[in-house]
Amino acid sequence: MKKLFTVTLLSLAAFMPVAKAQLSHDKCLSEIMFREAAAQDPQIQKNRNDLEKFTEAYTQSNAASRNASTTKIIPVIVHVMHYGGPENISDAQILDQIRVLNEDYRRQNADTINTPAVFKPLGADVGIEFRMAQLDPNGNCTNGIERIYTPLTYNARNNVKPLSCWPRDKYLNMWIVNSIANTNGSPGTVIGFAQFPGGADSTDGVVIKYDYMGTIGAAANSQGAGRTATHEVGHWLNLRHIWGDATCGNDFVTDTPTQEAANLSTCPSWPHITNCSGNSPNGDMFTNYMDYTNGPCQNMFSIGQSQRMIATLASSLSGRNNLWVSANLIATGTDGTPAVTCTPKADFIPRPVFICEGSSIQFTDGSWGGPVDSRTWTFTGGTPATDTSANPTVLYAAAGIYDVTLSVTNTAGSTSKTIAGKVIVSASVNAANPIGVSEGFENGVWPFNNYYAINANGGTTWQTTSTAAHGGTKSIYIYNTLNSTTGYQSNDKGTDEFITPAYDFTNITSPTMSLDIACALRDTTTDRLAIYYSLNCGQTWTLRRAFQGLPLQTTTAFVTSNFIPTAAQWRNEIVTFGGTISNKSNVRFRIEFTHESANNIYLDNINLNGTVGLMEDLNIENAAMNIHPNPSKGLTYVDFSMLAQSNVKIEVVDLQGRVISTFSDNLGAGEHQYQINNNLDSGVYLVRLSFGDRAITKKVIIR
Repeated sequence: MKKLFTVTLLSLAAFMPVAKAQLSHDKCLSEIMFREAAAQDPQIQKNRNDLEKFTEAYTQSNAASRNASTTKIIPVIVHVMHYGGPENISDAQILDQIRVLNEDYRRQNADTINTPAVFKPLGADVGIEFRMAQLDPNGNCTNGIERIYTPLTYNARNNVKPLSCWPRDKYLNMWIVNSIANTNGSPGTVIGFAQFPGGADSTDGVVIKYDYMGTIGAAANSQGAGRTATHEVGHWLNLRHIWGDATCGNDFVTDTPTQEAANLSTCPSWPHITNCSGNSPNGDMFTNYMDYTNGPCQNMFSIGQSQRMIATLASSLSGRNNLWVSANLIATGTDGTPAVTCTPKADFIPRPVFICEGSSIQFTDGSWGGPVDSRTWTFTGGTPATDTSANPTVLYAAAGIYDVTLSVTNTAGSTSKTIAGKVIVSASVNAANPIGVSEGFENGVWPFNNYYAINANGGTTWQTTSTAAHGGTKSIYIYNTLNSTTGYQSNDKGTDEFITPAYDFTNITSPTMSLDIACALRDTTTDRLAIYYSLNCGQTWTLRRAFQGLPLQTTTAFVTSNFIPTAAQWRNEIVTFGGTISNKSNVRFRIEFTHESANNIYLDNINLNGTVGLMEDLNIENAAMNIHPNPSKGLTYVDFSMLAQSNVKIEVVDLQGRVISTFSDNLGAGEHQYQINNNLDSGVYLVRLSFGDRAITKKVIIR
């Protein structure tokens, strides 16, 4: 059905309210981010309007063309933004996505058979081919994949792009991230977004959530079928959502039926008719790549959409017209000449690893850029001292801080990478009983003996300061004023942590940690202070308390200048641990700050307290007594746990108070089971479990 196309109304149409039904379900942020950018820079809206005028004229003059007359090749660079997690997807998964793009944009995808019959005549071969770049902007060898280690992979938006962005007139930039910030600033259902033509050079391209890139590896179970990238590249080539981002909106394509809203279901049945003029009789084109149906449902671009994308590639206004010309294909190595082998770039996760002496670490070769024929690891302080395998396991017997080096080689050359202080090995010793322990950061050079400060990005991290304190003259802080002014691309963004010495909580009940906090936020961010504990020398950590966003702030307003707290801008927090660390002999704490754009944060007076308890108190609080089966017709069992060795008594008492049977012994720590006499008469009895003068009583029914 013909849609009204009025360029003079574009500036209003671009800011029409988004359909309310979509706000909490947006899988794609492209239009939302365009509106945000245009609100900040009116030139972006003007660029869109000018491109629309060109597109209208171009599509009208080429209306008779069903498919593209020639294939246009677009060079691609994929930036994998990872923090050592599953988002560091394989080269194979990336290449699988390029395969899907090429099939979809040439209508060579096998699932075109699923296009509803009424829409099949409208299915278009767009005539676009995507090729991985073989030469970087400086003419150096590349396989079209870069791997960048950054915590910005979480809750990402445009902030990841300045870390690695190639010229947008030569390459299609694609960034792979772990998660994407939703419209409310938190990770949500967003799986991708693109920048429409006419935006900033430094942010031009497509962002894809890692488990929606391609169809294999991390994306095998996502139901994306590689169509997330197909959808987002469509936006990058100036396609709108098929429902026009408004109720019965306009996508400025004449052969896509007017659609009421996004189809959020797996795949509607045809015809899916909605209450829009022009939607009947064929209903929504829900198999279109620019809808929100899942990947296996999508299988087509329309002829009108194809013409719109080709118009974008023909226009100098779009910034896309140089990508496919012969000179650029030669410059990027995508002209069809055979690819050459590139020298591999030695790489492994730089984040420091904390262990206790006598523990082992497995390392993983994360080298990229070219195949690895051979490698050599060097482990200072480790056993073995060298290794040639891809994933060696290394034992560290003595406390210390150790470097790790990896060298990789192929026929094109070799590279090497050393990470200083990669392995932090602590002595396996317990500190004194923590009752009354208080750390005010007054003495010594930070980090103090048996404290460990860890910063994965090599930037500004925890340090002592005398500019502010809540009692005494010093505190510990992170100078985030500097971090924030360096912009979202700052390597200081991310996680900063310090680990305490080990403490002995044997015979301690009701353990607590109190600490004084002063923190100012620059805006509504997701900055987070978290407190963890470990019972196994840092092999695993358990989160106990976290303060995130506004609850972290101790000021009454946002602060953009260098924040130095007054006495009134400190807050005391108490963290309780219940029975999680009671009677544990080797407890460490990790305090971690995750930085987005907050101002400075200060900590002072970290106190560990608790109540010295008797063994009987600890055992009674953690007995977890259970009688089963209950009611019972035969054998009946009493299960219980003990944290410490103690005298134990189990009594079975009838309702008149008479003791029917008794068991007593001195038992060790662990789980125990006692069998009740199975000769009891039918009736109700009480089972009393005693540790010294402390007891638990539960009822049991014998039938």
